[in-house]
Amino acid sequence: MHTKTILAASAALIALALPFNPAHAGPSHHNSDSLTDQTGLYVGGFGGYSWTDADVGASDADINGADLGVFIGYTLDAFLDRTIGMGINGAIEAHYAWSNADDSNSTGDTEKDNEWGVSFRPGMSFFNYEPLGIKPYAILGYRNAEFDSTVAGAGQENLDGFELGIGTELIAYGDYGVRLDYSHVFYGEENGIDADENDLRLGVAYHF
Repeated sequence: MHTKTILAASAALIALALPFNPAHAGPSHHNSDSLTDQTGLYVGGFGGYSWTDADVGASDADINGADLGVFIGYTLDAFLDRTIGMGINGAIEAHYAWSNADDSNSTGDTEKDNEWGVSFRPGMSFFNYEPLGIKPYAILGYRNAEFDSTVAGAGQENLDGFELGIGTELIAYGDYGVRLDYSHVFYGEENGIDADENDLRLGVAYHF
């Protein structure tokens, strides 16, 4: 993924949060008058695209393609707001995704099959019009992805990686959320495959 594209995506995500000023959210079955009081389970799904720059064996590969996945998480907003304040919130999340990202050249074929990961997502709550709220967040996580290659010196391997990213979620009535996030994954080298991945993903969540 080109540097200009990464910077543009990051700027767009940050810009989403800027026009919103703190205010109260509308009614919700969470029995709270503020999204900072939101705490509990949520589930959802996402779709997106990944750009992976990899050294595979003795060759270079651009393993690009679409991702489709599901996630489950638990928000800690009420706890963090009570202990830290200032609208601080966060969530612990796990996900699983399938990928059709691949690359073919004269040395062979390489593809990404699937991934799973866990992450902590610290952020802040901002509000504008009832009953809507905006929640920008950072992403700090662990990622494990399966890559399969026919390139000499490589093979099938599960790579461990550190995920770092940013995102923004728009929440309505404290229950439904639409989010967009960008992340970069620093994978460790295994079995002849050394990869760095960039992801841009759009997701929908339901907060119980």
